[in-house]
Parts: sequence; C-alpha cells; structure tokens
Amino acid sequence: MAVSRLDRLFILLDTGTTPVTRKAAAQQLGEVVKLHPHELNNLLSKVLTYLRSPNWDTRIAAGQAVEAIVKNIPEWDPSPKPKEESCEDLSPEDSSCDRLTFYHFDISRLLKHGASLLGSAGAEFELQDEKTGEMDPKERLARQRKLLQKKVGSGYGCCYRHGYRGAVQ
Repeated sequence: MAVSRLDRLFILLDTGTTPVTRKAAAQQLGEVVKLHPHELNNLLSKVLTYLRSPNWDTRIAAGQAVEAIVKNIPEWDPSPKPKEESCEDLSPEDSSCDRLTFYHFDISRLLKHGASLLGSAGAEFELQDEKTGEMDPKERLARQRKLLQKKVGSGYGCCYRHGYRGAVQ
C-alpha cells in the first residue's frame, strides 16, 4: 500500500520526534489548502481526529495545523448579482407586494394586538373530564385533537374553505 505525501504529513503531525517537525508538518498541511481549496472540509475533518488525540504534543500540532489551514484559505469574494427591482426598493406608496416591508411594519400595533408567544408544557390541551381514565387511548387522542383544533382554530371548515382537503385529521 502506497502512502501519499498527505498521509505522511498526518503521520508526522502525530508521531514527529520534535515540536519543530510537527510544526513543519502543520505548516505544509496549510499549504495543501492553497493548492486544493475544495478539499478544506476533508482536511479539517482529518485534523479533528488529531485534535482529540490523547497525546498532548499531537493536539498542539493539530491546533497549529488548523491555524495554518485557516490562514491559507483563499478569501471569498463573490461577485454581486445585478439587482432587480423589488418591493423593498419601491416607496411605501408604490409598493403593491403582499410581503411585509419595513415601511408597513408598525411595532406599536404589534405590541397592542399581537399574541404572546410563550412556552407551554401542553397541560392546557389535556382533557379534564372524569371519563378520561375510562377512555380508550385512541378515543382520548381523538378528543384531544378535536379540542386542540377548536382552540387553535384549524378545524375542517377552514381547510375545506382553502382547498386543503384531508390536511387536518
């Protein structure tokens, strides 16, 4: 089995005799990213195994390798797309989109009329009847589902009205 140069660098990272040797291997691993930036994830995932090594010197060398790799990642500078005119570019009077825009957002109205979003353990959706202990689990689940749909307002009527037949069971 042939051992590649990259494999030898990882072996040196792990078993190098001196800290200088390990650091040189780490620096060369950083150079690999310059030549093959598409292999960044594979390289980092392999270095991660050495970061978890029980050997202190190996972990130090792996940290140096991560530093060298990060330093050699090419800068990402995407070319901007030509901007199309959207609803946000229009003035509040010209905007005819259905999306919420900054111009139409009213924080005071939200605070006055908005619903509170609070955490729940679900106890308010439990049935509080005396009969619940005698019920079949499937029947109790069906009753809880109906109660939940009633409280949330998503019964069959609204689904049929919007054309979503069979969406709510």
